[in-house]
Amino acid sequence: REKALGPEHPEVASTLNNLAVLYGNQGRYAEEEPLLKRSLAIREKALGPDHPDVALVLHNLAVDYANQGHYDAALLLVRRAIDRRMSWPPTDTFGILLGAKHASLISQADSFADSYKVLQAFSSSAAAEAVKRVAQRSAAGSGELADLVRMDQDLAAEAGALDKNFMAAVSKAPKERNPAAEENFRKRLGEIEAERKKLSGSLAERFPDYAALANPPPLTLEETQALLTDDEAIIAFSIGEQKSYAWVISKTAADWTEIPVQAKALGEDIAKLRQSLTFQTNEPFDAALSYKLYQQTFGPVAEKLVAKKRLSVFANGALTSIPFSILVKSDPQGKALKDEDWLIKSYAITVIPSIYSLRTMRSPVATSEAKKPMIAFADPVFSKEAREGARVEHVAPRSLSSFYRGAQLNVKDFADSLPQLPGTRKEVETIAKSLDVGREDIKLGLDATETAVKQSHLEDYRVVYFATHGLVAGELEDFDKAKAEPALVFTIPDNSSDLDDGLLQASEVARLKMNADWVVLSACNTASSDGVGAEPLSGLARAFLYAGGKSLVASHWDVSDEATEKLLSDLFQISKSKPNLSHGQMMQQATLDLLNGSMSDAEAHPRVWAPFVVVGEPARIPESLNRLDR
Repeated sequence: REKALGPEHPEVASTLNNLAVLYGNQGRYAEEEPLLKRSLAIREKALGPDHPDVALVLHNLAVDYANQGHYDAALLLVRRAIDRRMSWPPTDTFGILLGAKHASLISQADSFADSYKVLQAFSSSAAAEAVKRVAQRSAAGSGELADLVRMDQDLAAEAGALDKNFMAAVSKAPKERNPAAEENFRKRLGEIEAERKKLSGSLAERFPDYAALANPPPLTLEETQALLTDDEAIIAFSIGEQKSYAWVISKTAADWTEIPVQAKALGEDIAKLRQSLTFQTNEPFDAALSYKLYQQTFGPVAEKLVAKKRLSVFANGALTSIPFSILVKSDPQGKALKDEDWLIKSYAITVIPSIYSLRTMRSPVATSEAKKPMIAFADPVFSKEAREGARVEHVAPRSLSSFYRGAQLNVKDFADSLPQLPGTRKEVETIAKSLDVGREDIKLGLDATETAVKQSHLEDYRVVYFATHGLVAGELEDFDKAKAEPALVFTIPDNSSDLDDGLLQASEVARLKMNADWVVLSACNTASSDGVGAEPLSGLARAFLYAGGKSLVASHWDVSDEATEKLLSDLFQISKSKPNLSHGQMMQQATLDLLNGSMSDAEAHPRVWAPFVVVGEPARIPESLNRLDR
């Protein structure tokens, strides 16, 4: 390549980088270093200091320095990547920051601040494309917000096309290259970056809710701590292929550490644990495996949680596939399920879809309290046979991807494959009775339509209840490739329209207007799926919180109708009678009421009492603050 293209050609840089990585895989780190430095010099000269191809070589060079124990040099590159917001594999960055801290090259406070910034950038990008699509579609239409969003999209498209042309230009043979044209490409790409940065600032200033949904900025430690009370802590997990890490933040302290678990093994263990958490099996719950998972995740930071009562947890990968309440804190040997040391007995637990969402949920914006108790949508009609009252026979379910043609879902074929949910009628009717809900606010069967959702005054209700199937990312391997959105499924109309095609997509959720204490997603396996390791709720949860829901209640597996009625009826009664509790504490009490009332191991099995999780919660109402009687 050097002979054919010259010593400073980008293709030569690629070969140098690849050869260096091979040396690194062989442990030949001293030989790897000069090749990477030469590759870096070529790419910086040809592409500029901020190009993704430059970021790739910088990452490889930082890892090489770390492997040689040169954490001072590695730290300089990490800081450059953070400052310039380069996209690096986060676990490598975390390893270098911890190594630099152990080598006394960086303080604990600085290592935490840097790692916390990287964690948030990575956790935001993990579901960034799906969430940005939700945000962009929710802003579609006219007005200043729509205009700004379209300008940003146009600039992004222009930058993508320019970069391709730029790469083609610098990859030509030396005699065919045009330095003036290449400089024009560089100049325009720089201008676009500056314009998008200015646009981002305008969006954040004028439309902060949109910015929080589409591109949330990282919170500092001080900003995070200001949102916490003395009795709570945030735990964040980053599960990597080789190394994993945990962060703990309380009102007065913060720390982070490596934890002894890897993504593949964790995924296998959680998949095994989930096998017993459905009503299609009588498999006993593996408490020993649950204890092992606790020791690998929460266990290493347990000492930092002493005296805390509330946990807000951010997680990625397979950890999103289980409710943390089912983890066992101590050796389970010889104990009945009811007597196990479940994590839920020690902490009220909520899940947060992003670190930044804590600020959005706990903002002190005053809103009038919704006056009506609940509106519910349940037992929608999915198939023609169900519409005609015929018995519906369902064959083995097809892969969800088989219903897609590119990005288009064949809604009717998909709906025909879904089982009806007759049990949800009794579920919502029982809960409605306990809350004194009028019949007109219960939409069942053919009345449970997407149109009914969109045309209802949802902002008038304290509880908005959906008992239906969910279409979420964890159920479709090619979900993101299809540019699909998470959605809830309602009665399928005879004639599909823009208003009603039977699917309430996340971008449509974001355009709803709510003022709900609780948004319930029941019966739809919304929090996770058999696709362990996906992050299915990321888009849907943020959309409901954006629309005005204060907390989301979502299920991790198909639920027992009877247990659901007991749990959620109790939850809403607690919400009414003890408004000074946090939402997580309300769910904790309702869950423990159900668990403590069990009469056998079958009733004390987590599949009965643990499917629901609380996603997000507002600031807790101070005990000294009087509220109007509800």
